[in-house]
Amino acid sequence: MGTLAAAGAVRMLATNISVGEHVKKTVFGLTLNVDTIWATGVAMAIVIGMGLVLRRKATSGVPGKLQLTWELGVGAVRQQVEGSVGPRGASVVPLAVALFVFILVADWLSVFGIGSKYEWLAPPTGDINLTLAMAIIVIVPVHIAALRTRGPGGYVKHYFRPYKVLFPVNLIEEIAKPVTLALRLFGNLLSGGLMLTLIAALGVWSIAHVPVGNILAIGLDPVWKLFDLLIGAIQAFIFALLTILYFDTAMSTDH
Repeated sequence: MGTLAAAGAVRMLATNISVGEHVKKTVFGLTLNVDTIWATGVAMAIVIGMGLVLRRKATSGVPGKLQLTWELGVGAVRQQVEGSVGPRGASVVPLAVALFVFILVADWLSVFGIGSKYEWLAPPTGDINLTLAMAIIVIVPVHIAALRTRGPGGYVKHYFRPYKVLFPVNLIEEIAKPVTLALRLFGNLLSGGLMLTLIAALGVWSIAHVPVGNILAIGLDPVWKLFDLLIGAIQAFIFALLTILYFDTAMSTDH
């Protein structure tokens, strides 16, 4: 029995676990991750569809459940922005809400994952290219807001505060913001996909022809997906919250 269990464990460890594999296609010399583009399009279609439904059902009277949920969410974001940035931060609300909803939908595509090498609808936020693009979408307006609030002179001076010797530290901090924003979201979603692959790999584990791995996978897979949905919601919230905080720092005249 011990030999059979050991053999099953060896086969499981020998299973090829791939990380970050994408369906790729080269167009005009550019390598495109087709699965990421497809999944991003699906997430966008869902978000736009929700918006159109909400617009059609919106009323000034008694709101429906969807409208009520949306108004509560937008109200919470607006309150957070006004409490930190002030009235001038009203322009941040649409960006933060849009990022939260899109990332949430994209993250929750993980529910369709089966742990295969190539997923037909993997969460696109598990691709560093998408998370870096979203980080750039955030960080460029942040620096533009800082320039408008402080002026060119004040913008340059903030790199030398509170002491000139801290210029390298402040510069590295600004460079690290979009990188950490992207890597945090990417790492959490990639690890979720890796866990599904590891759970799927349990299927090769058997003891005396008893499919122990498959039995475990049946119980572990739905539990992990529920946990993954929670992680996806948290990561969407953190991304939107950090977006607000970055604008708060950029639009503040105080150090």
